Formats: sequence, structure tokens, C-alpha cells
Amino acid sequence: MRRRQLSLAIWLAIASTLAGCASPAPPAPLARLTGDWDVYHALGTTPADGFEGWRRTAFAHFPTADSHFLGTIRSRTGLSGVNASGSVVGLTATAVHAIGSDSVVIDGDHGTAFRARWHNDTLTGVVSSATGPDGRWRLVRRTSPAVAESSFPLWPGPLSDSAYTVTEDTLVYMHTRDGARLASYIARPAGPGPFGVVLLRTPYGRVRPPIGRYWASHGYIFVGQDVRGRDLSDGNDFGDYDTDVTDGYDAVEWAATLPGANGRVGMIGHSDEGRLAWYAALDAPPHLAAIAPTAASSDPWRISPYEDMVFAPINVAWACLMRARRLTDVDDLPIGSAMRHLPVADLPQFLGCRNIPLWNRWLAHQSLDAYWRAHAVTTHIAGVRAPVLQVTGWYDDSRGPIDYTNALQAVPNHPPIRLVIGPGAHQGVDHVAGDFGPESRVDDRQLQLRWFDHYLRGADNGVDREPPLDFFVIGDNHWHHAADWPPAQVAATRFFLHSRGHANTSAGDGWIDTLPPRAEPHDEYRYDPSDPTPYLIDSRELETSLNEDFASLDATRPDELVFTSPPLSQPLLVAGPLSASLYAATDARDTDWYVMLLDVFPDGRAERVQDGVSRARFRRGFSHPSLLTPGHVEHYTIDMWYTGRVFEPGHRVRVVVSSALFPKYDRNLNTGGDNERDTTWVTAHQTILHDAAHPSEVILGSDANATPTKH
Repeated sequence: MRRRQLSLAIWLAIASTLAGCASPAPPAPLARLTGDWDVYHALGTTPADGFEGWRRTAFAHFPTADSHFLGTIRSRTGLSGVNASGSVVGLTATAVHAIGSDSVVIDGDHGTAFRARWHNDTLTGVVSSATGPDGRWRLVRRTSPAVAESSFPLWPGPLSDSAYTVTEDTLVYMHTRDGARLASYIARPAGPGPFGVVLLRTPYGRVRPPIGRYWASHGYIFVGQDVRGRDLSDGNDFGDYDTDVTDGYDAVEWAATLPGANGRVGMIGHSDEGRLAWYAALDAPPHLAAIAPTAASSDPWRISPYEDMVFAPINVAWACLMRARRLTDVDDLPIGSAMRHLPVADLPQFLGCRNIPLWNRWLAHQSLDAYWRAHAVTTHIAGVRAPVLQVTGWYDDSRGPIDYTNALQAVPNHPPIRLVIGPGAHQGVDHVAGDFGPESRVDDRQLQLRWFDHYLRGADNGVDREPPLDFFVIGDNHWHHAADWPPAQVAATRFFLHSRGHANTSAGDGWIDTLPPRAEPHDEYRYDPSDPTPYLIDSRELETSLNEDFASLDATRPDELVFTSPPLSQPLLVAGPLSASLYAATDARDTDWYVMLLDVFPDGRAERVQDGVSRARFRRGFSHPSLLTPGHVEHYTIDMWYTGRVFEPGHRVRVVVSSALFPKYDRNLNTGGDNERDTTWVTAHQTILHDAAHPSEVILGSDANATPTKH
């Protein structure tokens, strides 16, 4: 016994000596951080009311103590530091400090810092740069190291290289035909040229060094220009874009004559900037050689401020953002809770954004009238002569790329059109939940560069001979190519609604299949505007079309009718437009009908695919509002946008019918009055029919028998 004790003592001494020779144990806060993490980002410095969007935008790695660095937080593409807009995309840790037992501060390079608290094995806190707070990060431990996501070479082939040195001028004035001065930023490649010109007209700030240097280094003159009413440009009331067709024309012709220019101008722009590129193209400036907008906003009755002529109150975030001549921070405004305020017309003042004339003009035109048509690209799209490249995503809420493609394709002898549709949202693939494989991330700028190499520089790179449609299929997770939009090789699938009269919630008896209904009872629910059916959205993000999980809402809201297919035995490919044909009645003078398509996973997650709306007063067209006869059955055709998706075996297809998706859309108060200025409402009792005479259905994919959206 004594000999065994002596052996144990010797063993402990040896172990102690060996431990003393090893690397020192990491500091306590770093030890807890050691490992790999997914990093989610949310807006604002404090939690917001209602649903919050936590988007997986980065990853983190903190090594053990024998490493030469403390750790890093990097974007999903591997970048660190602060991006061009001043947002923190990552940091390289320079110090890690514990504060008490539950908090930590990670100091980083470029003046970045992350101050956070532990919640079990999750770390949540505020990230900031030298300019101030930049939202919140949440670190969630992962089981394997993350790999930086590289861009998939969707269009392989030669590109202009970045061999040029660059000079920049941040303030050059252009004069329009009526004498207005528009402030411009110009980045130039060194050398005599001649060079093509890339023009960006913007309400978001003309000085864009990363963009300017990219184009100039590749041998293009880049011009960023503030539109009227923004920053140093003339004009006092931004927002209507009244002069932007002629201003865009003038800007193109001016840019074509800049020293060193070769006379060919191409236009780019994202979101509203993309619509500005379209505006300039409508009058066919002689020197506009091509446009290549990304996620261009559609006509104002289609996306912003109205969605199919239903007002979207979340646009108060954009109105507040744009209320001064330069962007105003709205990340900490309590927009989520404020949108419950009535009347909707008072929302900007209620949020402290003062009176916004643009907001008032929006609400003065609550049907598709001459005001909206005058501000629409599709009204004048026959004038476009420049070749068009458009880039969008299935979860991009801008609608413009496909709307404009549809409209331009209908014009005889239209210019070349190329459409690229990926898996991303308005702000890219990082905002979409899920992992879509190594082909999901594409560098839009490389596509634009190849487009302009051909149309602005004359390179014979084949971009004009390739298939005009590139589309990514979610679930299949590969790119496909087609000669037409919508892709003709994908057949439509029709699902009919069925029930035994009790389809309320996902626990009800509603189902869908491909067989038309015969004799079936109808379904009923009650829509109360004081408790509208929710839509999962973070109002500050300005993202309205994401793939959130609606399983909990579908299970608990009796004001939803839920129709779910049996598990699929074969994969179901859907690629193209989606629509619904709904037979419905109400005891109200006006109401709304919403149809949502979802993909139900084997684990029960119900992921939104798309949705659509019909405001009853616009059932005969957006220009012809007419109230209902209570109790009368009406037929509604609902545009549900579009998708490219494989519903996989074991998954189920779900269709949900409701009368609100709040706050994506404003509440119909059911009175037949002014939904934006009234403060009183009535509860509506709703009926959905699905029998042989009223075969309510959804149509997934292109179908010649589907009724187009009524304008």
C-alpha cells in the first residue's frame, strides 16, 4: 500500500513538471471563447419590439493559447474590418478582457470592438467602430471550422484586369438642361484612354471610393452622381423622381464627353439606384451603350410604397432614412411597435421624423392613377434601346428585374435582355436562412464588368451569344440556363385547396393535392384588425421577402386557414411565377386576402417561399376601386411573385390563407374607408370556398391559363 502511494506521488510530480513546461493556460475569457462560432448580426443597439432579424453574416475563430494571435471575426467571404459604408464586417482581436463573470470585451483592429455578455454558451452584445455603434452580434458555437465562401464563376471567361492606377475628384458639378447643378464624384484610370464610362446616379451618396476605384482600376471612368435634393445637388424636395428621366439623359450625354471618355456609357445601380438607371434608359440617350442594374426597384404600385396597391407601412423606415439631404440613422427607431399606431398617415411624426412631404404624397394616391403611371418604368419602357443585364434573387423584394423583363420582352424588336436570378435577398445571400452550397454566392460586379467589356469596350467575349436566363434552383443548389423567362422547360403544378370545413391552423383538416374539389364544405375565419395575422419581419431591415419559419404562427393563429400536402415522394421542381385563384366572401365592404406558399421540412419547420395579396376593392384592377356587396362570392387572382425551388422528398407543400400579413402590409380596416387616415375598424367574417363550382387553387410555375396581374 505504501509502495502504491509512493508511485502515485512520483507520477503527480512528473505530471506537474511536464505541465510547467507546456504553454501557459489561456486567460479565462479567451479559454471560454476558444473554438469556432457562427456570427449573427441584428440592427440597433438594443432589442427591438416584435420580431428581430438575426442574419448569419460572419464566422469567428479563437485558437488555443499556443497560437500567435487571439482570434478573428470575419465575414462569410473572409473579410475583416470596416466596409465602405462604415459597417463592421469583422475584426482581428487585439485584446480580450473579462468584465465580471458574465461579460467580455473583444478589442479589434480598425477601431472596432465587441462588448458582449454570455448567455450559457452564446455571446451577445454591441459591435462598434470608431464612428460609433453598428448593431449587435451573436456568437453561436459551431462544431467545425468555417470555410470562407468564394464567389462561384457563373460567367467564366476573360475580364478586363485591374492594371490601372486611379485618381479621384470628389466634387465635380454637372449642369442639367434647366440649369440645376448635380454634384458628382469621378474616379479615373491613369492614361489618355479612351475609356468607357460607368455611371451611378444615386440618392444614397455619390462618393463611393471602393466602387470608383474598382471600375477605374479596370480601365473605366466611374461617375457617382447625387440626384436632385440629395447632399450638394440642387433641389429641395427629394423622392418623386420627377426630373430623373431627363436628368439621367443629360448625365449620360455629359459623361460621354468627359476627357478621356470613348463616348460609350453604361449605368449601374442597386435598388432605387437601379430604377434610376432604367429612368435614364427610357429616353434612349444616344451614348447609353448598356445598363446593368441589380435589384432594381419596380414600379411604385408594385413594391414601394405600395405592394400591388396595398400600402406597406414599413416604408416609414425608408422615409425617415431619407428625410434629410444625407442619410439619417433609423436603426434604433421603435418602428416595429410604432406601426400599430393609427392613423398610418401620422407614422413619421409619431416616430419623431417630422412631417415628410414625400410620405404625404404617397398617401394622396391610393389607387393606380396618373401620378403613379408617370413615375413608372413600365409606362415608357418601349423607349429603351440599350442592352439590359439585370441581377436579382428569389428572395429579393425589389420585383423590378422580373417586372421589367416581362414588360420589355413584350416590346417588338426589344434590345438584348439578360436576367440572372440567384438565391439571395435584396441585400444578398447572407440575409437568407440556410446554406445553398458552393454555387450560391456570385460576384455581381464581375458580371457587370463582362457585360460592359463587351458593350462599352467592344470585347468579343461571347456575352451576347450566351443563354439570356441564368437561374439558381434552391434545394438543387445549382445554376441552370434557359433561352426564355420564364423557363419553358419547367411545367406548372396546380394544387387545389381541400378541407372538411375546419382548416383553421396547421392542426386543422385542410390539405392540398392536384385533384380538383367536388362537393366540399367551405372554411371560415374571423379577421380582427386590432389583432392582425402577423408577418415575421424586422421593419428596420428594409427586407420584406425572407424565408422565415412560420410554423409557430401556422399552429396558433385561428385566423389562418392552413392547407398542407402529404409528404412528397418525389422531388417537385418549381421555377417561374406563382399565383393563386381564390373564391371568397366576406360580410365587410372591403377586406384583404393573402396567400402564402411554404415549404414544410420533415422536422416541422415551415419556411416561407412567397406570398401575395389582393385588396378586395381592387379586384377589378388597381385603377378601378369598388367596394363589395357583403356576402357575395367573388373571384380573386393573386400574384404570388416567383421562385426557383425543389421541394424535396419528405417535405410538404403548404398554402396559408389569411386577411392580414402585418406589418409587411397595412391593415385593411374592413370599413371601405381610408385605411391610411381612419382610426376605426370593424371585424370581418371571412369565407373561403373550394368546391366544384369554386375550385380555389395555387399555380406553381408558368401557366398559360393563369390570369395576369390586373393594372
